[in-house]
Amino acid sequence: VMQYGITNGPTNAVLNVTMDRGDQLHTESGAMMTRSPAIEVETSVGGDEGVSGMVKRVVSDERSLSENAFTATAGDVTMQLVPDHTGDIMEIDISETGGINVQSGSVFAWEPSVSHSTGLNKLQNMFSSGELTVLSLSGQGCAFLSAHGSVSERSITPGEPLIVDEDHLIAWTDGLDLS
Repeated sequence: VMQYGITNGPTNAVLNVTMDRGDQLHTESGAMMTRSPAIEVETSVGGDEGVSGMVKRVVSDERSLSENAFTATAGDVTMQLVPDHTGDIMEIDISETGGINVQSGSVFAWEPSVSHSTGLNKLQNMFSSGELTVLSLSGQGCAFLSAHGSVSERSITPGEPLIVDEDHLIAWTDGLDLS
């Protein structure tokens, strides 16, 4: 069973992973800092969707055109992953939260049982920093998100709404009204 630990946060967070034989973790390109020799890596261009996925990512402004699949070929092997910018890392168990939406560029590692799809941002004036897409994550397992700074998780209810600057919104659960 894969084990995760986050260290050096919130400024320079590192995701430390311990894997058993056969365990697999997917990452965006460039996320690996170190790995044991008994972890094989396979890079795919455009994700599982080949050229059409690559075109969709270019059009949608998703940052990475390739992803890596790391597979342990022995037990008790380790890997360290980092996002492409300084900041914090947050683990989200999609099995517990259900589907979530994530600002494009915030997902940097995920278990193979977590599926992600790209959709155009339908909310006017969202992501003023220029991000054009929202990723939907679903399935079972963990995904790891990164932020340019520390991460703060908040519960929102109809009786207690919250105003958030869109440049600091990383993820939200399906069904949350972002008006």
